[in-house]
Formats: sequence, structure tokens, C-alpha cells
Amino acid sequence: MRTKLGVGVKSCLCNKSSLKIVANGGVGLSLLLLSFTAAADQFDTLNYSLSAGMIYDNNIFRLPSTVDPQLAIGKPTKSDHIQAESLGIDLDKKYSNQDIQFKANATNNKFSTFSYLNYFNTAYNAAWNWNLATRFSGSVSDTRTQTLNSFTDIHSYTRNLTTVDTKRLNGDWWFESNWHALLGATDSKTTSSQSVINNQSYIAKSTEWGLRYIPADGSSISFISRTVRGTYINGNLNYFLQMDTEYSESQKEFNFNWQLSGKSMLSGNLINFNHRYPTFNKRDYSGTQGGLSYFWNISDKTGMNISANRTISGWYDLASSYYISDATSVAPTWQISTRTNMHFSYTRSQVDYRGPIISNTIERLDTIQSKELGLDWSPQRSVKLSASVQNASRSTNYLNYEYADKSANLFLQITF
Repeated sequence: MRTKLGVGVKSCLCNKSSLKIVANGGVGLSLLLLSFTAAADQFDTLNYSLSAGMIYDNNIFRLPSTVDPQLAIGKPTKSDHIQAESLGIDLDKKYSNQDIQFKANATNNKFSTFSYLNYFNTAYNAAWNWNLATRFSGSVSDTRTQTLNSFTDIHSYTRNLTTVDTKRLNGDWWFESNWHALLGATDSKTTSSQSVINNQSYIAKSTEWGLRYIPADGSSISFISRTVRGTYINGNLNYFLQMDTEYSESQKEFNFNWQLSGKSMLSGNLINFNHRYPTFNKRDYSGTQGGLSYFWNISDKTGMNISANRTISGWYDLASSYYISDATSVAPTWQISTRTNMHFSYTRSQVDYRGPIISNTIERLDTIQSKELGLDWSPQRSVKLSASVQNASRSTNYLNYEYADKSANLFLQITF
């Protein structure tokens, strides 16, 4: 969801009178920026940030054009304005060869029409990046994210906040010439405030080992073997939908970063995996996913990123057990001036649902397109004004999943 151009910053970063000035136009914004004297430095150990803005979305629940919103959601409109206010902190402290990092933010989101969707979310990332001598390094991290579930695929028109807590430990041993040995372990817990199919709460634990080759030019090649075991929280066997209480997955991953020249880089990865259930084997799936990304620094002021990706994910209904998404995107950027940057992106995805558990079902096929145009302006080093507009749509042979959506945003962020 994005915010509406021209709406203005509706929430106040300093006081209510300042906010009213900002909402009234450019003169008020100039006065606010001139009155702000604190400035963040990129080398500061501790920085804070304040941001506020408005998000406009003309189809919050991603309803098909054939659906009457009054009947589906109890309102004559599908659109809404969301007011967002956020406070963040960024700590980066180095002790000799050790680096302590902590980033966190808290955001209050208020919906004008669908107020029952209001939510307050927090997110943080705490990490200790450690080094022992010159050949042994690694990190310990604890991360939390909280998001309001998208209504794109799950048509449950209630507030559903998903929290993901991830703890990770990894090590890197530079044992010979350009070769590194890799070890890692991850413990992740995903919980949803509303338990619905295709959005279940679960715990996933993984272990991995691998090798990385880093030649002198800064490029790298890695191979990683990973094992994942997951358990659904409060899960019960569902014999009708053939839903299990746990799963396991083995992965073999190859990735690389190749510095083609001083102005271009090619990166990519391939993951071959097997996803298995202990009871309902008909839901098992396997395959190869991955992608390529090419970045070209065309000039001092322009750049281009082109990518192609395939992802494979699990899905629960009678007609499918998983889906394959093939996406391509093009994203040019233009540094208009030292203070102004423009960016555009176009993404097209073809989604193929497979693995039916009953015969004579129609395979679902989706085509998703998304276009976004954005502008960032920094009148001062510590101040950033961002605006963007987006147009997204999905066509499908399952008409209840078709939608068209337009959104826009305007945000002001101050760092000190």
C-alpha cells in the first residue's frame, strides 16, 4: 500500500502547529526544514529518525471489479487513506574488531475508513558482527518484523498482523588461499493474530554448511547445503484439505557475485530443494528456484537493474499444493541532482498453481503486473521527502482473485 501524491504530511513530527503549516504547502515545509537544526552524520554511533506521511489505496482488500464492496466488506467504497507515523533508532558501535548494531522502529498506522484495520507495529535487528584474529569471523543476530497481512491472496477481511522473530548464528573460516568454510543455524518463529489457511503460525529451524571462493577481484562463488524442519503451531491434521502438522526441506544452493567491470555487476543464485510432509505425501513438492540480477551504472547519474526470478512456494487448496512464480523486472534510476533522485520499476509475473489433491480440477494461472514511479528529494542531509505512485493488476482464470489497484504515497523523514 502506498500514499497519495499531493495529500501532504498529515502527522506532526514536532508539534500540531508545525503539522498544519506542512499540510498547507511548500512555504510551510520550508519553514519546518529551516527550523530543524539537528543533523545526523553518517559516522555517528547513534542516530534517530522521525517520519510521517499518508498512504492512499483505491482497493485496500484487492476486490475483483465484479464484487460489490457493500456486500463484501460492508462499505460502499474500496479505498482508504492511511496515516503512518514512525520513530526509529540506529546504533552502530565498533570495539576493535567487533561491531555491535541495533536498528529498530515503531510505527502507528491509522485507517480513515476501515478503522478496524488500525495497527501498531515494531521491528528491530540486533547483531554482533565478530572477528577472531584475521581468519575467523561471523555474526549473531536477532530480528523481528511485523506486517499487516496483504489481502491479495487471502480473502479474510479482518486485521491480521504477522510477527516473524528470527535468531541466526553464522561463522566464516578463511582456511586456505581464497577459500572460506561456512557454518550457520537459524531459529525462526512466525505467528499470526488470525489463524487462516495459507497463513498459519509455525516454527522453522535450519542448519547449513558451505564453501565460498573469493578471488582477488572481489567477486565470489558459494555453495551451501541446508536442512529445514518446520512445525505448525497448534496445528492439527486436516484430512479434508490434507494439511500436516510439520514439514521438512533439504536445500542445495549455489550463488555468485561477478564484477563484470567497474560499472556493471551480475549476481544470481540457484536453489534445488525437496519439500516433504510426513503424513500427506500428495502435498510434497520439489524443484529449482533462483534468479539473475544485472546492474549497469550507465553514467554518473543513471543506472539500470534488470532481473529475472523463479520462486516456488507452498499453497493449500483442493486444486493446488504449490505455485511457481516467474518474474522479470526492469528498474532504471536517475540522479537528477545531488538532492533529487527519480526511480521507476516495472515487474511482470506469471504464476502457475500445481499439485492438485483431487482430480478434474482447473489449474489456476495468474498474470501480475506492477508499475511504480518515485521521487526522493533531500533539501538537507538529514531531511528526505519521498513520493511515489503505483499501478498493479492481476488477471487470472480464477475470477475471484482478479483485481486492479492504484496507490500513492508521500512521506517526510528527518534523521538526527
